[in-house]
Amino acid sequence: MKQAFYSLIEFLEDPDFIAWVKYPDEKQEAYWQQFLESYPTQKPVIETARQYILVLSEQTGANLPSEAQSQSMRQTIQKHVRQEEAPMPFVQVTRTGWSWMQMAASIALVLGLGATAYWYSQKTDQPEGYRHFTQSVPTGTALKETRNDDDTPLTISLSDGSSVVLQPGSRLSYPNKLQQREVYLVGKAFFEVVKDPANPFLVYTRGIATKVLGTSFFIDAPDTNQPIEVAVKTGRVAVYSLEKSESTNPKTTDSEQNSLVLTPNQSAEYLTDSHQLVRKADTLSTFAQPGTLTVAKQSFDFDETPVSAVFSTLEKAYGVDIVYNESALGNCSLSASLVGQPFHEKLSVICKALDAQYSLQGNRVVITGGQRCQ
Repeated sequence: MKQAFYSLIEFLEDPDFIAWVKYPDEKQEAYWQQFLESYPTQKPVIETARQYILVLSEQTGANLPSEAQSQSMRQTIQKHVRQEEAPMPFVQVTRTGWSWMQMAASIALVLGLGATAYWYSQKTDQPEGYRHFTQSVPTGTALKETRNDDDTPLTISLSDGSSVVLQPGSRLSYPNKLQQREVYLVGKAFFEVVKDPANPFLVYTRGIATKVLGTSFFIDAPDTNQPIEVAVKTGRVAVYSLEKSESTNPKTTDSEQNSLVLTPNQSAEYLTDSHQLVRKADTLSTFAQPGTLTVAKQSFDFDETPVSAVFSTLEKAYGVDIVYNESALGNCSLSASLVGQPFHEKLSVICKALDAQYSLQGNRVVITGGQRCQ
């Protein structure tokens, strides 16, 4: 249980408290309700901290600051809170709901003038792609950001069945439920998108939007002024410059005159200085680069391939561990072309061929059942 007398700053710095406010689940809700019942005097502080986190999340699109920015913002908040807590002449006040609202407003004002002003001094100019992304998200929709802070690829399964493999050091922002299939990327990722012609899938980066109907492709969007690269493995995508013209509408399926349309083994670069999209002559070299994810290089064409080799290929491509009964399935083989299919669809096809089932447990895939192969 948290300390009974957490200060406002301590709540604002507590990752468990922040997670409960922004992405509550049953376990977190039960924990904090028990905390409130045990320490009812903390309710005013908790409510102020909660409102502040919600406001800050809304204003920043839930985009998290760097550690250096967090430290500076924390110091700014503490400075203003200390100023607010400086000795003042004694005034007798009756503890009413109105007086608490005054106090909460005072704290919120101090925090707003300190931390939020600092935040915007660091984030005065959000990238065009991020502004398009946040404007497209329905009001009240919670955004989630996943960062890959490990040294191996990280596979994200989106609610529509699509999969995204993040390179280390990259991050992806997306709604918990993809009512509109739109995400925002910083870094490198390989996308395998479920086909849904009625609902195009959009990937926003700093200055471009990549629109697809169902395909697999690689995007390298560094968080600098370096060129952004899009390379298509299967299917067809249209890449739009968001900064070239405010009238550009990546959702318009028929209007592609302000875009580059890419088909398999084609790629394009977005030059940030000139806001130009340039078609590249050689895409195969893009997939062969050392920094390109393994999943983008893999063919996923199997011809009488031992299941052990199939699972090993998936493990390396998606950064997962696959657990299965080697004595029962070790002699099985698979013939299938799984190129372009999202991770879940690959697993479904393999398990159907083996008469098996799969379940995901974090970054582990557990295969159960299956017919023994001789």
